[in-house]
Amino acid sequence: MAKRYSLSERLQHLDAWQHSGLTKQAYCRQHHITVSAFYYWIKHHKGEVTATETTAFIPAHRVAAENNSAVAVTLNLPNGYSVSCLPTQLMAVMQALSLC
Repeated sequence: MAKRYSLSERLQHLDAWQHSGLTKQAYCRQHHITVSAFYYWIKHHKGEVTATETTAFIPAHRVAAENNSAVAVTLNLPNGYSVSCLPTQLMAVMQALSLC
């Protein structure tokens, strides 16, 4: 039987998710919450959570690589981590990040 969450528990989870930098699916996996229930909470508790949802866009900027022979791409992720790679590796990195 699925656990029933009180209103305060749902709001705490929504707030924690928004501050976590995790995807909805990753947060649900980590906290053993069904994704369908989580989406229901989001839909029905708009405006009750203080933080705003993170955007789907990841800011990126170009920086010179240490050896100056190539240009690296650095992705600054919403959770504070950064990923650097060569432009030829960017597609593979983006695909890997989409699985997170």
